[in-house]
Amino acid sequence: MLTRTISAALMIASLSSIGAAAAPPDAFDTCAQEKDAAARLACFDREIATRRGSAPAPAAPPPSTAATVPTAPAAPAPPRPTTVTPVAAATPTVSPAAQGAAAPAAAAANTDIGLDARQARKERRERGEPDPSRPAPIVARVVRVIPRQPLISAFELDNGQIWEQSEAMSFSAKADEQVTIRHGVLGAFFLKAADGSVVRAHRVK
Repeated sequence: MLTRTISAALMIASLSSIGAAAAPPDAFDTCAQEKDAAARLACFDREIATRRGSAPAPAAPPPSTAATVPTAPAAPAPPRPTTVTPVAAATPTVSPAAQGAAAPAAAAANTDIGLDARQARKERRERGEPDPSRPAPIVARVVRVIPRQPLISAFELDNGQIWEQSEAMSFSAKADEQVTIRHGVLGAFFLKAADGSVVRAHRVK
């Protein structure tokens, strides 16, 4: 029995040695035996690519060491000329409403030319137009008294106007005194002296 066990062990050992001698060496072991580092790395890459079933990827080219030449900055573009457009002078405009209001007033003034105060007032009433507003009283100082006829004088005022009595009567206005001229009815004007006396007057200048 012992002899059979020893014989079986020897047979198994001999078969193992024969299989080991027949097996080819591993490729990675071959690559590992390369002395040059670059060759060893290329061997490993080639073997890995072969086992994966694809061709080895080409090695990336080394970066270029050529010096980069700086490019000159582009010259700035010349400024574009600006064109100044002349602005037309603004002309005053009159609204149509103002033009329409001014036209009847001008027409009425032309219609009343040559009429006395009573006739002009009658014409305005027939046309349905209101009487014009009375002007404000004139307050001025007498510069000099100009005799005209007996009991009739003209009075030069400091505002440049000259008013004359329209009726013969004694009137007490004197130089350097203040007078007041008021608008009366039917286009009449009345000159009032400082002492309160009043005379009907008309303007000559």
